[in-house]
Amino acid sequence: MVPFEGVIDAAAAHVQAIVDRFQETARRRSKDYTYGFRTARDLAQLAGSGATLWLMYKRKSATVPASVATAAVTAGLTVATYAFDKTPQPLPAGPADDDATGAQDADPQPTLIRDKVVNGIADVLPSVIGALTVAFSPGAKETLTQPMDLLPRDSSIPFTVPEHIRNATSLYAVYTIVGHWLEMAFCQLIRLGVVGGDYDRSNTMLWDWWLHPFPAEGIAGVLIAGGLSPLCDVLLKRFGGRIVPAVAVSFLVNQVVCTSIDYLTGMVANRNYELWDYRNMPFNFQGQICLQNSLVYTTAATLVAWLAYPARNRWLMRLPADITNTMYSALAPAYTFLCLTYFV
Repeated sequence: MVPFEGVIDAAAAHVQAIVDRFQETARRRSKDYTYGFRTARDLAQLAGSGATLWLMYKRKSATVPASVATAAVTAGLTVATYAFDKTPQPLPAGPADDDATGAQDADPQPTLIRDKVVNGIADVLPSVIGALTVAFSPGAKETLTQPMDLLPRDSSIPFTVPEHIRNATSLYAVYTIVGHWLEMAFCQLIRLGVVGGDYDRSNTMLWDWWLHPFPAEGIAGVLIAGGLSPLCDVLLKRFGGRIVPAVAVSFLVNQVVCTSIDYLTGMVANRNYELWDYRNMPFNFQGQICLQNSLVYTTAATLVAWLAYPARNRWLMRLPADITNTMYSALAPAYTFLCLTYFV
């Protein structure tokens, strides 16, 4: 039996770091959230702990440097958070002050410094414990012996079901963020007068929370991967390899899918036109969809279906499995944190 002395304790410390971040962000009010060193610290700690846990589970020798790097980055960003980050941070949900008298501390400055030190230590402690435990535990060297497999994956072997699930969920997560950025770019075109529409700089969700996941874009990405991109191959065969008619039919199918997603999202989340309002746009329907935006979304979907998604798939087919799984293990807790920040 390979000894696990210290390794289980290190794993528990990294799990505690993840749970602490989740609990903290679930108690915050998203409307007050602002980005700063704290956000970078939280994302780095979650990504590092997630990757470390996966490497530890696979008994990889890279566990120790990954754990130490996570602790070092977390500690550095924690110091920066309390030393330089002056942005107001979200408060816990509920009454802001339980003191009915509203009395002030007689000497608030020492209390403020003490709280910063205590909170900073609490924030970084799980990652540091995890790093020290796994680096110096007697059983770590005997347990974490497997080297990283950096050989390219055999692209002739199809993905397994778990790998398909991994690829689909990571695709959804990435597309919710990338889709958000594309909307920001499109709104810049509206601001510059290149295309029609309203430009609202006060939209905090769009401009200030630039890591806010947009679920509709993620759903569109999964649909493109699962249906629209494979349809490209079917159409190419149907039209004897002629690209123009295949792309034309693909564009029409994509338009139906993308416009339907946009409309259904609007009917669920935009009934009062709080997120967008196309009633003044030509060729609109109920103010939820319009021809201009439909054509923009369809063009983007067609480019993804024919170019971006196949390129990503080819890249994943060649990427070493250890690298892919470690990246996914880092992405999963960091993305969950973003979802908790805005949706809970």
